[in-house]
Amino acid sequence: MRHHLRYLTLAALMTAAAGCGQKGAKLQKSVVPPDKTLFETGQEYLGKSQYIKARLAFQTLINTYPDSELSADSYMSIGDSFYEEGGTENLLQAEDQYKNFIVFFPTHPKAADAQMKIVSANMKMMRAPDRDQQYAIKAEAAIKKMLEQFPDSPYAEVARQQLREVQENLAKSNALVGDFYYDRSRFRASTNRYQYITEHYPNYSEMDEVHFRHAQSLEKTEKTDEAVLYYQKIAQGFPFSKRFEEAKSRLQELGKPIPEVDTKLAAENQAKLKEAAGFSIFRPVIAFTEALGFKGPPDPYEKAKKQVAEKEAAAAASAEKAAEGGAEPKAGEDALITATLRKDASGKAEAVVGAGAKPPDGAKEDPKKNDKKKKIKKGTR
Repeated sequence: MRHHLRYLTLAALMTAAAGCGQKGAKLQKSVVPPDKTLFETGQEYLGKSQYIKARLAFQTLINTYPDSELSADSYMSIGDSFYEEGGTENLLQAEDQYKNFIVFFPTHPKAADAQMKIVSANMKMMRAPDRDQQYAIKAEAAIKKMLEQFPDSPYAEVARQQLREVQENLAKSNALVGDFYYDRSRFRASTNRYQYITEHYPNYSEMDEVHFRHAQSLEKTEKTDEAVLYYQKIAQGFPFSKRFEEAKSRLQELGKPIPEVDTKLAAENQAKLKEAAGFSIFRPVIAFTEALGFKGPPDPYEKAKKQVAEKEAAAAASAEKAAEGGAEPKAGEDALITATLRKDASGKAEAVVGAGAKPPDGAKEDPKKNDKKKKIKKGTR
């Protein structure tokens, strides 16, 4: 009897131990790693725009678990928290964070995104052409660095578009300074400024006006031969300009040849024209609210990301269509046209094959038919 009790007691203890072991194993598997918990907490706060709490969670992860695979993403997320919070001070903080991210993690998949956000941060801080251009200059440098460091990035094409936008702003700013000197008869100073635009911003949308005032400034400083070159540029490439006839008149008065219009060059110059933004009584209010961090124009980074996504989606759709055999033939290539079967009056089947297509196997071509349409007669089955 005692032996039976011993065995029963031992069996009960082993069963309990096994149950506890299984329960412990289940609990161990269900435990979330602390670094992941911190990262998810930070992301949750970031989604709720609780930026200080988000940064605290991410920074705690970096300090406590420096070797975590989530350390790099946390570093990037701290930059995102400053970027999303907005305002000049926060955008400058974001820029520093992204720069450090690229230094510490140069091969990380998000390195190109970090550089693109540096570009976007400076573009968000850009001012109108008649204001201080320090952030436009920084944006230009950041875009050039983007194209140099990440030439194969999906953002490269968008970055080139942004470079044109930033340089348009910088060119306009220089043109306004040149005009300031020109209107005050300080022609040497205006000449230098217009020359700078010609050399650094050749795609400026108002280059015809720059060339004309540049030529006028050169004439005033007795550099007629140089002035002629700029009048000729207008006569050759800007037939749509309001300065076109004036430039030709000055060349005629100076006894210089008037070049013929280069239609290709003129089309390229006309394509660079930019629609005027126009005056708005709300512009000062908009500028003030943007400075305070309120939502202004579309975010440059989000706009770039959308353009890349749309391009990738279009490429994927095109590839899928080609894989299914639904792609249209390219011009100049022979394309097989599916034969359309029909019956003639005698009951025999005919297949009409388009030009360039090969007749079905076993069929003979009728040499009497022209190249546009060939009829292949088949016996009835």
